[in-house]
Amino acid sequence: MPIQKSEAIVIRRQDLRETSLIITFYTKDFGKIKGIVRGVRGPHAQYGGGSLEIFAHDEIVFYERKKADVFTISQCDLLEFFNPVRQSLERLAYANYIIELLDSVTTLADKNTEVFDLLLNSLKLLSGDASARRVARIFEIKLLGLLGLMPTLAHCAFCDGKVDASAKFSIAHGGLICKTCVDKDKNALPVMVGTVKFIEHIRSLPFEKVERIKVSNVVGKELESILRKFLDYHIERRLKSLEFLKEIEKS
Repeated sequence: MPIQKSEAIVIRRQDLRETSLIITFYTKDFGKIKGIVRGVRGPHAQYGGGSLEIFAHDEIVFYERKKADVFTISQCDLLEFFNPVRQSLERLAYANYIIELLDSVTTLADKNTEVFDLLLNSLKLLSGDASARRVARIFEIKLLGLLGLMPTLAHCAFCDGKVDASAKFSIAHGGLICKTCVDKDKNALPVMVGTVKFIEHIRSLPFEKVERIKVSNVVGKELESILRKFLDYHIERRLKSLEFLKEIEKS
Protein backbone atom coordinates (compact mmCIF):
# COMPACT_ATOMS: atom_id res chain seq x y z
CA MET A 1 0.00 0.00 0.00
CA PRO A 2 1.37 3.44 -0.90
CA ILE A 3 1.34 6.29 1.58
CA GLN A 4 -2.27 7.20 2.40
CA LYS A 5 -3.97 10.23 3.92
CA SER A 6 -7.38 10.48 5.55
CA GLU A 7 -9.46 12.29 8.14
CA ALA A 8 -9.66 10.14 11.26
CA ILE A 9 -11.06 10.08 14.78
CA VAL A 10 -9.17 8.40 17.63
CA ILE A 11 -11.35 5.70 19.20
CA ARG A 12 -8.81 3.72 21.23
CA ARG A 13 -5.18 3.95 22.35
CA GLN A 14 -2.76 1.69 24.20
CA ASP A 15 0.87 1.95 25.22
CA LEU A 16 3.50 0.11 23.20
CA ARG A 17 6.98 -0.05 24.68
CA GLU A 18 8.34 3.11 26.30
CA THR A 19 7.75 5.75 23.67
CA SER A 20 5.13 4.39 21.25
CA LEU A 21 1.35 3.94 21.07
CA ILE A 22 -1.02 1.73 19.16
CA ILE A 23 -3.90 3.94 18.09
CA THR A 24 -7.21 2.72 16.70
CA PHE A 25 -8.68 5.29 14.33
CA TYR A 26 -12.01 5.38 12.56
CA THR A 27 -11.10 6.96 9.23
CA LYS A 28 -13.26 8.57 6.59
CA ASP A 29 -11.66 6.74 3.67
CA PHE A 30 -10.60 3.36 5.08
CA GLY A 31 -12.92 2.56 7.99
CA LYS A 32 -11.36 1.38 11.23
CA ILE A 33 -7.59 0.95 11.23
CA LYS A 34 -4.84 0.39 13.79
CA GLY A 35 -1.56 2.23 13.62
CA ILE A 36 1.70 2.52 15.50
CA VAL A 37 2.76 6.03 16.41
CA ARG A 38 6.35 6.23 17.54
CA GLY A 39 8.10 8.83 19.64
CA VAL A 40 4.96 10.09 21.35
CA ARG A 41 6.01 9.67 24.98
CA GLY A 42 9.05 10.68 26.95
CA PRO A 43 11.24 13.81 26.90
CA HIS A 44 11.60 13.81 23.10
CA ALA A 45 7.94 13.28 22.19
CA GLN A 46 7.16 14.35 18.62
CA TYR A 47 3.41 14.90 18.92
CA GLY A 48 1.55 17.50 20.90
CA GLY A 49 -1.64 19.49 20.81
CA GLY A 50 -3.91 16.60 21.72
CA SER A 51 -3.99 14.89 18.31
CA LEU A 52 -3.60 11.45 19.90
CA GLU A 53 -6.22 11.92 22.60
CA ILE A 54 -9.43 9.87 22.55
CA PHE A 55 -12.02 11.16 20.01
CA ALA A 56 -9.67 13.81 18.62
CA HIS A 57 -10.45 14.59 14.97
CA ASP A 58 -7.22 14.43 12.95
CA GLU A 59 -5.75 14.22 9.51
CA ILE A 60 -3.37 11.28 9.41
CA VAL A 61 -0.74 10.01 6.99
CA PHE A 62 0.08 6.30 7.19
CA TYR A 63 1.60 3.40 5.29
CA GLU A 64 1.55 -0.37 5.45
CA ARG A 65 4.07 -2.38 7.45
CA LYS A 66 5.36 -5.64 6.00
CA LYS A 67 3.45 -8.73 7.18
CA ALA A 68 1.29 -6.80 9.62
CA ASP A 69 -2.24 -5.45 9.77
CA VAL A 70 -1.10 -2.53 11.93
CA PHE A 71 -0.04 0.51 9.91
CA THR A 72 2.70 3.00 10.65
CA ILE A 73 1.38 6.49 11.30
CA SER A 74 3.90 9.01 10.00
CA GLN A 75 1.90 12.19 10.55
CA CYS A 76 -1.07 13.14 12.72
CA ASP A 77 -2.37 16.71 12.62
CA LEU A 78 -5.18 17.85 14.90
CA LEU A 79 -8.28 19.26 13.18
CA GLU A 80 -10.70 19.42 16.11
CA PHE A 81 -10.31 18.66 19.81
CA PHE A 82 -13.95 19.04 20.99
CA ASN A 83 -12.87 20.95 24.07
CA PRO A 84 -16.45 21.64 25.33
CA VAL A 85 -16.99 17.89 25.56
CA ARG A 86 -13.83 17.44 27.65
CA GLN A 87 -14.89 20.18 30.05
CA SER A 88 -18.13 18.41 31.01
CA LEU A 89 -18.03 15.11 32.88
CA GLU A 90 -21.42 14.10 31.48
CA ARG A 91 -20.53 14.92 27.87
CA LEU A 92 -17.16 13.25 28.25
CA ALA A 93 -18.86 10.08 29.52
CA TYR A 94 -21.28 10.01 26.59
CA ALA A 95 -18.50 10.67 24.07
CA ASN A 96 -16.59 7.69 25.45
CA TYR A 97 -19.75 5.59 25.24
CA ILE A 98 -20.28 6.57 21.60
CA ILE A 99 -16.77 5.64 20.50
CA GLU A 100 -16.77 2.39 22.50
CA LEU A 101 -20.10 1.40 20.94
CA LEU A 102 -18.75 2.18 17.46
CA ASP A 103 -15.60 0.18 18.14
CA SER A 104 -17.61 -2.81 19.33
CA VAL A 105 -19.81 -3.07 16.21
CA THR A 106 -17.27 -2.35 13.46
CA THR A 107 -14.44 -4.42 12.00
CA LEU A 108 -11.08 -3.35 10.63
CA ALA A 109 -10.86 -2.00 7.07
CA ASP A 110 -14.62 -1.92 6.50
CA LYS A 111 -15.02 1.52 4.92
CA ASN A 112 -18.23 3.40 5.71
CA THR A 113 -18.08 7.12 5.09
CA GLU A 114 -21.58 7.60 6.49
CA VAL A 115 -20.53 6.06 9.81
CA PHE A 116 -17.53 8.39 9.97
CA ASP A 117 -19.77 11.39 9.28
CA LEU A 118 -22.22 10.20 11.95
CA LEU A 119 -19.44 9.96 14.53
CA LEU A 120 -18.01 13.36 13.64
CA ASN A 121 -21.42 15.08 13.61
CA SER A 122 -22.37 13.47 16.93
CA LEU A 123 -19.20 14.76 18.59
CA LYS A 124 -19.91 18.22 17.16
CA LEU A 125 -23.46 18.05 18.51
CA LEU A 126 -22.11 16.99 21.92
CA SER A 127 -19.92 20.09 21.85
CA GLY A 128 -22.99 22.33 21.71
CA ASP A 129 -26.09 22.76 23.83
CA ALA A 130 -27.91 19.57 22.84
CA SER A 131 -28.77 17.07 25.56
CA ALA A 132 -25.95 14.54 25.83
CA ARG A 133 -28.46 11.74 26.40
CA ARG A 134 -30.41 12.69 23.29
CA VAL A 135 -27.21 12.78 21.22
CA ALA A 136 -26.43 9.25 22.39
CA ARG A 137 -29.91 8.04 21.39
CA ILE A 138 -29.57 9.71 17.98
CA PHE A 139 -26.18 8.08 17.49
CA GLU A 140 -27.49 4.64 18.49
CA ILE A 141 -30.48 4.79 16.14
CA LYS A 142 -28.52 6.18 13.19
CA LEU A 143 -25.71 3.65 13.71
CA LEU A 144 -28.14 0.73 13.82
CA GLY A 145 -29.64 1.95 10.56
CA LEU A 146 -26.29 2.35 8.81
CA LEU A 147 -25.13 -1.12 9.89
CA GLY A 148 -28.37 -2.86 8.92
CA LEU A 149 -29.33 -3.63 12.52
CA MET A 150 -32.38 -1.37 12.81
CA PRO A 151 -35.28 -2.97 14.72
CA THR A 152 -38.34 -3.91 12.66
CA LEU A 153 -41.04 -1.32 13.35
CA ALA A 154 -43.27 -1.13 10.27
CA HIS A 155 -44.64 -4.66 10.66
CA CYS A 156 -44.47 -7.63 12.99
CA ALA A 157 -40.94 -8.98 13.31
CA PHE A 158 -42.32 -12.49 13.70
CA CYS A 159 -45.15 -12.85 11.16
CA ASP A 160 -44.76 -9.70 9.00
CA GLY A 161 -48.35 -8.76 9.85
CA LYS A 162 -49.67 -5.33 10.76
CA VAL A 163 -48.82 -3.76 14.11
CA ASP A 164 -50.81 -1.24 16.14
CA ALA A 165 -50.63 0.46 19.51
CA SER A 166 -50.97 -2.91 21.27
CA ALA A 167 -47.67 -4.20 19.80
CA LYS A 168 -44.78 -5.01 22.09
CA PHE A 169 -41.05 -4.80 21.50
CA SER A 170 -39.21 -8.11 21.25
CA ILE A 171 -35.48 -7.90 21.90
CA ALA A 172 -34.98 -11.49 20.73
CA HIS A 173 -36.94 -11.11 17.47
CA GLY A 174 -35.53 -7.67 16.76
CA GLY A 175 -38.56 -5.39 16.72
CA LEU A 176 -42.27 -5.02 17.25
CA ILE A 177 -44.48 -8.09 17.49
CA CYS A 178 -48.24 -7.95 17.03
CA LYS A 179 -50.85 -9.00 19.56
CA THR A 180 -51.30 -12.31 17.72
CA CYS A 181 -47.61 -13.19 18.11
CA VAL A 182 -46.97 -11.70 21.52
CA ASP A 183 -47.04 -15.15 23.13
CA LYS A 184 -44.00 -16.08 21.03
CA ASP A 185 -41.85 -13.98 23.35
CA LYS A 186 -42.79 -13.90 27.02
CA ASN A 187 -40.10 -11.26 27.58
CA ALA A 188 -41.47 -8.78 25.04
CA LEU A 189 -41.57 -5.24 26.41
CA PRO A 190 -44.45 -2.75 26.37
CA VAL A 191 -43.59 0.21 24.16
CA MET A 192 -45.30 3.55 23.69
CA VAL A 193 -46.33 4.82 20.28
CA GLY A 194 -44.26 7.94 20.96
CA THR A 195 -41.12 5.86 21.41
CA VAL A 196 -41.66 4.06 18.11
CA LYS A 197 -42.33 7.34 16.31
CA PHE A 198 -39.18 8.90 17.75
CA ILE A 199 -37.05 6.01 16.46
CA GLU A 200 -38.66 6.24 13.02
CA HIS A 201 -38.16 10.02 12.84
CA ILE A 202 -34.50 9.81 13.81
CA ARG A 203 -33.89 6.98 11.34
CA SER A 204 -35.46 8.79 8.39
CA LEU A 205 -34.36 12.40 8.89
CA PRO A 206 -30.97 13.80 7.77
CA PHE A 207 -28.63 14.47 10.67
CA GLU A 208 -28.84 18.25 10.43
CA LYS A 209 -32.55 18.06 11.28
CA VAL A 210 -32.59 15.46 14.04
CA GLU A 211 -31.32 17.80 16.76
CA ARG A 212 -34.55 19.78 16.47
CA ILE A 213 -36.70 16.82 17.48
CA LYS A 214 -37.74 17.03 21.11
CA VAL A 215 -38.61 14.08 23.29
CA SER A 216 -40.58 13.89 26.54
CA ASN A 217 -38.91 12.54 29.67
CA VAL A 218 -41.10 9.46 29.73
CA VAL A 219 -40.37 8.59 26.08
CA GLY A 220 -36.69 9.34 26.59
CA LYS A 221 -36.41 6.95 29.53
CA GLU A 222 -38.26 4.15 27.73
CA LEU A 223 -36.20 4.68 24.59
CA GLU A 224 -32.94 4.50 26.53
CA SER A 225 -34.01 1.32 28.31
CA ILE A 226 -35.12 -0.45 25.13
CA LEU A 227 -32.11 0.55 23.06
CA ARG A 228 -29.66 -0.51 25.77
CA LYS A 229 -31.31 -3.91 26.09
CA PHE A 230 -31.42 -4.29 22.32
CA LEU A 231 -27.75 -3.39 21.93
CA ASP A 232 -26.67 -5.60 24.84
CA TYR A 233 -28.50 -8.56 23.29
CA HIS A 234 -27.19 -8.14 19.76
CA ILE A 235 -23.65 -6.93 20.51
CA GLU A 236 -23.01 -9.58 23.18
CA ARG A 237 -20.35 -7.41 24.78
CA ARG A 238 -20.72 -5.30 27.88
CA LEU A 239 -19.41 -1.81 27.31
CA LYS A 240 -17.19 -0.50 30.10
CA SER A 241 -18.38 3.07 29.53
CA LEU A 242 -21.92 2.09 30.57
CA GLU A 243 -20.80 1.58 34.16
CA PHE A 244 -19.39 5.09 34.27
CA LEU A 245 -22.59 6.46 32.72
CA LYS A 246 -24.62 4.81 35.46
CA GLU A 247 -22.56 6.58 38.09
CA ILE A 248 -22.97 9.90 36.26
CA GLU A 249 -26.73 9.42 36.05
CA LYS A 250 -26.95 8.80 39.81
CA SER A 251 -25.27 12.10 40.65
